[in-house]
Amino acid sequence: MDTASFGGVRSQRYAMIVDNGVVTQLNVEAPSQFEVSTAEAILKAL
Repeated sequence: MDTASFGGVRSQRYAMIVDNGVVTQLNVEAPSQFEVSTAEAILKAL
């Protein structure tokens, strides 16, 4: 991947649910995937 076009090195894609400062769910994507960190997946987990 040409990271220069995206502003340099990026972290892995993830989404988390935080309740009162405590992480209650952390969804980390597999490389080249876009499933567990979508808005729909997070809303379903709430």
